[in-house]
Amino acid sequence: MIEVRHLGESGLLVRIGERSIAVDPPRPSGLPQALTWSEAERLAGSRGSEPLAAPPELLRFLGRDGVALLDGVQVEHGGFSLLPSAFPPIPYAVPAEAVRKTLSALRRPRLAWQRLSHARQRPVGPPLVLELRAEGRRVLLLQQALHRFTPEPVLARLVQRHGGADLLIAGTDYEDERATGRLMFRFSARRCVVADLVGPVRRRLGLPVRALELTLGVAPPGTGTLREGEVVGG
Repeated sequence: MIEVRHLGESGLLVRIGERSIAVDPPRPSGLPQALTWSEAERLAGSRGSEPLAAPPELLRFLGRDGVALLDGVQVEHGGFSLLPSAFPPIPYAVPAEAVRKTLSALRRPRLAWQRLSHARQRPVGPPLVLELRAEGRRVLLLQQALHRFTPEPVLARLVQRHGGADLLIAGTDYEDERATGRLMFRFSARRCVVADLVGPVRRRLGLPVRALELTLGVAPPGTGTLREGEVVGG
């Protein structure tokens, strides 16, 4: 049995059988945790004492002991086998998005300052795709790896390493909805889901968002959606 719950922000709770792990949780979960990048909302739940797996630079930044997540190196954590893969993030801002983010900062200066302060301190390192394996089942969390600017060599590497998962969950950023849907086909997953992992932050910043359903028209047949508080199975 596979079950994935959206915890809010970018956080997901993954269950395979009796095993559970929180990935990028927005608050302490009481469960083993894994972190995939250094954005403030992804680190918000990691200040407790739960067993932690994260890139080495994040473990140092947080002052935590834990299991290091390195590109292409499978590790054991919380009853799962974790296989991370690095990918290049979406460019910070194309021209139109840069204008929108500037206007957002003018309207919400305190929030903009908090995010800028974190951005100046956060460690350098790429985001991670994370595959979770247990009891012969595979859940693939692609985060925002599928976008308009994903280089073909990176995509081919991710497909070779992670293709054929039982459940694939991908986030999509603003104006990348259709690119995400089209690229899902490459992974030949048994079931695909597009998750709202970016929308909560964009809404808080007053930035526009678009419906997840824009992905569905070009995604593999049967692709579902996952929003805050919802659960999907695989």
